[in-house]
Amino acid sequence: MSDSVRILMGTYNGAAFLPEQLASLTAQTHKDWQLLCSDDGSTDGSQDLIRSYSANKTQKISVVDGPKRGFSENFLSMVRALPDDCGSIAFCDQDDIWFPDKLARAINALRPVPADKPALYGAASWIWNKDKETHKASLKIRHATSFRNALIENFATGNTMVLNQSAALLLRDVARKVGPVFAHDWLAYAVISGAGGRIIYDDAPALLYRQHPSNEIGAGETFLKRQLRNLSVADGRYKTKVGQTVEALRVVEAILTPTNRKTLHRFMQARNTGNAVKRTWRIARSGVFRQSYRDMAGFYAAALLNKV
Repeated sequence: MSDSVRILMGTYNGAAFLPEQLASLTAQTHKDWQLLCSDDGSTDGSQDLIRSYSANKTQKISVVDGPKRGFSENFLSMVRALPDDCGSIAFCDQDDIWFPDKLARAINALRPVPADKPALYGAASWIWNKDKETHKASLKIRHATSFRNALIENFATGNTMVLNQSAALLLRDVARKVGPVFAHDWLAYAVISGAGGRIIYDDAPALLYRQHPSNEIGAGETFLKRQLRNLSVADGRYKTKVGQTVEALRVVEAILTPTNRKTLHRFMQARNTGNAVKRTWRIARSGVFRQSYRDMAGFYAAALLNKV
């Protein structure tokens, strides 16, 4: 495989955080990269800051205007525009700090995979609150990654993900066919695992994942975070997120392996079952699972309430 990496960064009013993130890109031990920033209408000088950063850099750095339809569409707009010779791609948030070996570790993990086999690398992170001067490791996955997991949750945050060229082009072709989805990285996990690609999880943290009030998603297992997640189930947002992912996969189900296509159909039929007990039993029989036992219990409770 080519060791070239195309870093895709979505930006929106990130001037306060960009200098530290851009400096961490410069510090990468793997130097064969280029950066594409899609700016979603910043008014704080983010574009000018990126252009100033590009001066005297050996790597190619570009800024384009984003679609202004949210973070997921911002990233997917860059994915849809990938050329056939894109090399590997890495998703990059504007407000994190990458460890110097982040890209090198990802490329080393992906290199043994045959060039024609889609592969997706994801890693753990340090969940970091700079203001409180605290950080803790993200939750480790307890079960092997699989399409059955990808149907209802992601296995790693997108800011850690690197896709080989085969996976990047597969995701590009899917993104050109499907409607809106909640998260580009969750879609990547579902598509690559569903197509029989290789999912690689690195349990060593690859970056500082900054937490602050303006985070689009955020991370962590604080009481407040868990209550917000519960609220998203109660008001139907989680069901919408799952539904968008499922619908995207239905549109491109031809890319799925026969086994994963059957799993998708079983899960779709189970979600549409009217009786609460039968619905929950059929969802369980479909084989879908979450990494956390506590989250799995909550998932079944949501299924009983028709919130999945």
